[in-house]
Amino acid sequence: MKIKLLAVHFLILGLTQAAAQFKTTIPLRKDVVHGTLNNGMQYFILHNEWPKERADFYFVQNVGAILEDDNQNGLAHFLEHMAFNGTEHFKGKGIINMLAKHGVTFGRDINAYTSHDETVYNISNVPVKNPVLLDSCLYVLHDWSGFLSLKDAEIDAERGVINEEWRTRRNADLRIGSQLEPVLYNGSKYAKRDVLGDMNLIQNFKYKQLRDYYKKWYLPTHQAVVIVGDIDPAKIEQQIKKIMGSIPKPSNPAERVYERVPDNDKLLYKLAVDKEAQKTSISLNFKKNKPLVQDMTVFENSIAEQLALQMLNNRFREYTVNNETALLSAGVSHSSLTRLTSFFTLTVNPKNGRLLEAFQQAYTEYERAIQNGFTKEELERVKENMRSGYENQLKNKDKISNENWASQLQNYYLEASPVMSLEDEAALVDKTLAKLDIAEINAVFRALPTEKNQILTVSGPEKDNVKYPSETEYTTAIASIKAQKLEPYTETVANTALVNENLTAKPVTKKFEVKGIKEAKGYVLQNGARVIIYPTTLSQDQILFSAFSPGGVSVISEQDLPSAQIATVLAKNSGLGDFKVTDLQKQLAGKTVKISPFIGEHYEGFSGSAVKKDLETLLQLTYLYFKNPRFETQAYKRIIDYYGNALENAADDNGKVYGDTIAVLDTNHSKRTFLLSKENLNELKFDAASKIYKERISNASDFTFVFVGNVSENDIENINKYLGNVAGNHTQEKFTDHKIGMAKGIAKVKLAREMNVPKTSIYVHLENRNAAFSEKKQIMAYMLSQLLDKRYLDKIREDEGGSYGVQTQSSLSKNPTPVFSLRVSFDCNPEKDTKLLQIVYDELDVIVKNDVNEKDLSDIKEDLIKSNQQNIKSNTYWMNTIVDQLKTGDKYTDSDTYEKLIKSISVKDIKKYAAEVLPKADQVEVMMQAKNDASAKAN
Repeated sequence: MKIKLLAVHFLILGLTQAAAQFKTTIPLRKDVVHGTLNNGMQYFILHNEWPKERADFYFVQNVGAILEDDNQNGLAHFLEHMAFNGTEHFKGKGIINMLAKHGVTFGRDINAYTSHDETVYNISNVPVKNPVLLDSCLYVLHDWSGFLSLKDAEIDAERGVINEEWRTRRNADLRIGSQLEPVLYNGSKYAKRDVLGDMNLIQNFKYKQLRDYYKKWYLPTHQAVVIVGDIDPAKIEQQIKKIMGSIPKPSNPAERVYERVPDNDKLLYKLAVDKEAQKTSISLNFKKNKPLVQDMTVFENSIAEQLALQMLNNRFREYTVNNETALLSAGVSHSSLTRLTSFFTLTVNPKNGRLLEAFQQAYTEYERAIQNGFTKEELERVKENMRSGYENQLKNKDKISNENWASQLQNYYLEASPVMSLEDEAALVDKTLAKLDIAEINAVFRALPTEKNQILTVSGPEKDNVKYPSETEYTTAIASIKAQKLEPYTETVANTALVNENLTAKPVTKKFEVKGIKEAKGYVLQNGARVIIYPTTLSQDQILFSAFSPGGVSVISEQDLPSAQIATVLAKNSGLGDFKVTDLQKQLAGKTVKISPFIGEHYEGFSGSAVKKDLETLLQLTYLYFKNPRFETQAYKRIIDYYGNALENAADDNGKVYGDTIAVLDTNHSKRTFLLSKENLNELKFDAASKIYKERISNASDFTFVFVGNVSENDIENINKYLGNVAGNHTQEKFTDHKIGMAKGIAKVKLAREMNVPKTSIYVHLENRNAAFSEKKQIMAYMLSQLLDKRYLDKIREDEGGSYGVQTQSSLSKNPTPVFSLRVSFDCNPEKDTKLLQIVYDELDVIVKNDVNEKDLSDIKEDLIKSNQQNIKSNTYWMNTIVDQLKTGDKYTDSDTYEKLIKSISVKDIKKYAAEVLPKADQVEVMMQAKNDASAKAN
C-alpha cells in the first residue's frame, strides 16, 4: 500500500499561476536508478519480479489540458490519441502491430490517459527475454516524446473517434460534473478545460492548432521515463541514455506553470440536476493548498489524518447500520482537486426526499467528532489494522506489481510524493503509530476543516416532484448543529470469542487425489464434507478459500426467486453469532481475513482469503455462517431502502431499460428471469430470504471446501475442528438445468428513448446450444472474439470513426451443457448506426467464408501463451482450475499441453469452427436510439 501524502496548510503566494517546485526531503529508495539526461528528461528504473519476466514502460508528460490555449480546448487529449497513429519509427498502426506480435495488446497492455495536469502513456506486461523488443519499447517512448507523425489524414480520421468517445462518456454523472466544475474550480481555468474538449472545435480545428500545442509542450524538459520490471537496471539505463539521450535539448522551452484555484471567503453553493440522474448526493468540501515540500512532518500528519478519517467512517457505518436514519451512507475523504489543491470532503447519500434530514444527521456525527474527538479504543483498532496491513504486505512484498511501483514513481516525478522501499515505509509507519496519541489525532482532525474555502454541492435527478432544500436551509442547519453541545460518542463491544463452543476435530474417513495435480490432497470428513488442500509457494503468506455445493437458485421455486436475490446480502449485513455486523468488524480489527457467501444459478458457497495466522478466524467465520447466521430486520430494511432509492428513477435510466430488455430476450422471456423494479420490490421478503439461505447453506455433506496457498496437511486438524462440526445429512443434491436460453431464430427489439445526448446503443448476441465441447474448441471460441475485435476496431472505429470502441466476447461453456456464445456491443453515432450494424454481420459472414489473417491469429496465440505463463504463477489460477475440475470431473491439462494445443490451431481450424457455430446460432439484436432520431427515421 502506498501512503497517500495528504495536505496540510501551505501558503502559496502569487496570482492565478505559480511556477511550483515540488520537493521531498525523504530520500528515493536506494535501488531506483534515477537520473536526468542532458536534454532535461528524467528516468526512473526499478528491478521488480512481479510478474516474472515482464516489464512495464511508462512515459510521463507533465503537461495536460490545463496548458491549452482557448483555441486548443481538447487538443491535449486529441494528441494522446494521435500517439498511436504513426510516429518516426512506427508508421500508421506500427506501434500496435509491433507489440501485438509479442502478446502485448492494445487497450489492455498499451494505453494512455490525459488529465488536466498530465498525460501518461504505458506499455505493460512486456516479455523481457528479447533485448530487441525492450529497445523497440524505448523507441516507442522516444517517438512519443516528440516525433509523432501528425499526418493530416490521420488527424481527420481521429476526429470521429474523439467525438464518439465524448458521446459515450456524456452520461448523467459527467453532465452533473460539468455543472459543478465552475464552482469547484471557482471560475479558474480548470473550469474551462474538461479534457475531452469542445466537440465543435474538435471537428473543425486547423492542423496547426494541434501541432502548435505539440511543439510547445511535448519537450524532454517536461518528460520522464519510468521502467519497472524483471530487467537489469544498468543495461536499461545505458539504452535510455543512448536512445532517449539522442533527443535534442530544447533551446527555449516553455515554462511549465501551475494554475491556482482562487480562494473564496464565503461558502460557495451549487445544485446540479439531470433528468437521467439516478442518485442524490451532498458534498461539503473544504479546499486546501497542498504542501510543496513533502517532509517527515507531512508524512506523519498524513498518517494521523488517515487514522482519523477511518475512525469517523467507522462511526458513520455504525450509525447508519444500527439506527433508523435518513441516510443511505455518509463518509469523509481526502482527495486531490488539482496539482496545487486538495479537498477534505464530507459526503452524504440521503434517502429520496430526505436530503436536509440526512445532512443534519451526518453533520451532527461529524461535529460530535470535532467537539469531543475520538476514543483510545477506536484509535487502537485502526492502528492495529494499519500495522497488520503493512505486516501482510511485507510477507508478500514479492507480489507488489510493476504497475504499483510505476505509479508511485510517476507521482514522485510529478509531485515529489516520497517513494520508499516497503521495509522503510513500514518501519516509518510503525514508528509514527507508536508515538501518535489520541490528543494528537484529535488535533490533526480538528485542523482538517477550514473557515474559508468551503464549497457545498448537491446533485440529483431533475423531476417535478423532487424539491431540493435551499442553500440557506443547509447553512442554517450547520450553524444550529455547531451551536449545540453534543454528547461524546459511546460504544459497547461484545467481549466474547467468535465461537464459544468447545469443538473437537472429527475423524477423516477417506482420502482422495485430484486428477493431474499431484500436490493437491483430498479428504472426506465424518459429516461427508470434502476438503482439498493445495499447498503452493506462489505467494509468501496467502490462503485462498472457496466452497461450493450444487443447487443454487436453480432449485428454488419461481415465487421465491425475488427473495433469493437478497438471501446472502441479508446474511452478510446481519452479523454472525453473538456479533452484530458492526461489532464483528471491531472483533476482526487487525486480522487479514475475508469471506463472502453466495447463491449463484447452479451453486451456492463461499469465497474468501486469509493469511496463515488468521486461518482459524476464516474457519470460525465459515462455521458461524453455517451454524449461526443472524437475520436482522434492521438489515433487511436497509437493503429495501437501498433498492427503493436506486429504483426511484429507474424509468428514466436508459441503461437499466436497455439491460432489462437484453436480459428478457437472452432468456426468451423465462419466468425465472427476475428483473427488480420499484413495483415488485415488495416481493423481496425477509422470511423467504432467511429460509432460502438456511436451506442452501446448511448441509456440509453437499459441500466441497478448497484451500490454496500457504496451507499444508498439518492444517487439516484445525479445518476439521470447524468444518467437521457443521451438520451433514450425507445426501448429495444436484442442480436443475432449466435450459434457459434465447428463442430459436432471430429476436429483434428497437427502443426509442429520451436522451440528453443522442446516441445509438447496439447489442448483438449469437448463441448455439448444439455446440460440441472440447478444450481446443473452447480456445477457438475465445479466438473468434479476439479476431472479430481486431476487425471491428479497424472497420467501425478507425475506418468509419463511428464508435469509441466495440466490445466483443465469445466463449464455449461446458456446465451444465455445452453452449457457444458471442456478444457484440457498442455505442455509436446515430447517423451511422444502420451501416455499423451491417458491418457487424458482414464480418461474421467473412470469418465463416474466408481465411482469417495469419498474423492476427499468430498475435492472439502469442497473447494466450504469454497470459498462461503469467497466470500459472498465481494462486487464483490454481483455485479456479481446481474448482472447475471438481465441478466438471475433467482432468487437468498441464501448461505445456495447453500451449501445444494453442500452437496447433490453424487458420483452417478457425474457419471450420466459425462455420460450425455461427450460421446456425440463434440471435438477439437490441438497438436503443434517441427518441427524436428514431421517430425521424420512422418518418
